[in-house]
Amino acid sequence: MALTDLLQAIGDEADEELIRLEQETTETAASYIESARAEALALSAELAAMPEPAARRDAERVTALARLEAAAGLREAREKAFASVMTGVSAQLAAVRSSETYPDLLRALIAESRSALPDATTLRVDPRDVELARPHTGGLRLEPDLETWGGVELASDDGRLVRNTLEERLANAQPTLRHTFALRLVAGSEPPEEAEK
Repeated sequence: MALTDLLQAIGDEADEELIRLEQETTETAASYIESARAEALALSAELAAMPEPAARRDAERVTALARLEAAAGLREAREKAFASVMTGVSAQLAAVRSSETYPDLLRALIAESRSALPDATTLRVDPRDVELARPHTGGLRLEPDLETWGGVELASDDGRLVRNTLEERLANAQPTLRHTFALRLVAGSEPPEEAEK
């Protein structure tokens, strides 16, 4: 299985988790909104007995505060949902080394790193990957001093470094993943007729 296939499989599992989390987030947000509405209605009834201008100002203030509270709750629920997705993806990546596709993945990461830093002199790997990496050193000094879920680090004598580990790739992908996650949450929360437009 190629790196793209592995990442696709992880993406598919993340999509399934995202759907579940979207539902939880929607339910949580609905709960916050319903609670804020109930508070606003109760306060509106109470304020109806007050003189009109003062009641209107108080009602507007309470409504604004309720909206802020609901928005904060929704942001918090979305952030928790994203953190849960990232925890799941991290756990899957941390387990990649035990998969049958890991030797091909490691070889691909080494080749990709060598292309990015052709003047490299040192190949750093996790001690668990020494035997897998040894046939692909091609004259590089092999140093088993990297602690990683998987992947490599190449270094040149002039101090340049290419870190091509699963952790690094996930960190680099996080802004895109966060954006995609947010778009899916927004698309999932629109009424069907709005989503089709």
